[in-house]
Amino acid sequence: MIEQKVKFNSDGFALDGAFFIDESNNDPRLPIVIVCSGFTGLKNIHPERFARALTPKGFTTFGFDYRGFCASEGPHEKVLLEEQVRDIANAVAFVSRRAGEEGRKIVLAGWGMAGGLILDAFKLNAQVAALVAMNGFYDAKRVQKALRGERGWEEFLAFVQDERCRLSQGGEARGIDPFDIYPLDPVSREYVDNVLRKNPDYGLTSDLNFADSLLAFNPEANLLGFERTPLLIAHGAENALHPLEEPRSLHAKYPGPKELFLLQGGGHTEWMLDEHPLFIEFSGKVAEWIKANC
Repeated sequence: MIEQKVKFNSDGFALDGAFFIDESNNDPRLPIVIVCSGFTGLKNIHPERFARALTPKGFTTFGFDYRGFCASEGPHEKVLLEEQVRDIANAVAFVSRRAGEEGRKIVLAGWGMAGGLILDAFKLNAQVAALVAMNGFYDAKRVQKALRGERGWEEFLAFVQDERCRLSQGGEARGIDPFDIYPLDPVSREYVDNVLRKNPDYGLTSDLNFADSLLAFNPEANLLGFERTPLLIAHGAENALHPLEEPRSLHAKYPGPKELFLLQGGGHTEWMLDEHPLFIEFSGKVAEWIKANC
């Protein structure tokens, strides 16, 4: 696999990106697939993992780091979902020039939290032929209630309100573990600790702004304009982090051509390893669906 490094602009920040191709099997009839990372994700983790799976099948793929991550410009230790949405929309705009020159379409794929981010990005830039939402969630308050339970949800809201009151009275901003705001199930926590944290660039500290941004995130609430855009919703059937209500609800509400694929035996992310049989099955389904719908 060949990596072609590039930079592109998003709101004045130079973001680090790359096209990935297999020179021995590069099919010009296939679309360019932009693969977007989930929460705290990095280009060299899941976007490159999907590149390694898709480029041998003839695809060109594109991945990038959101502002503030790795070599991308922007304030570090900060995540606002609305800014990541803009980064995705600007990535589509950047890739569209190459796609036009090569006579290709664009497919926009999002993993984890980006499964919902790509829907909001589509509303800003609809230059894509199809969407692939993978292991995402589509109503942040609904998934928070499912993860925390009713009492935990009330305690979390009280924490947010107490922190807001403290800051309003002149208290200093303090770092908050992002997974206190976006809680992990035990299996996903183990994968994050044992696999993702081994990457020296992985991780950040968040703050109250991230909590506000997350709780406002509800991409399935407005799906006007999606009527002609095919969507694959691919989800682990045993996903304890983003429960099955998430893909099923989006599938029920999505107004355009759609397919729901549930990966039997798959949780949220513990199987995201190149040689894992579930990842091979999952990425194979994604490739087959894109070929059939683009």
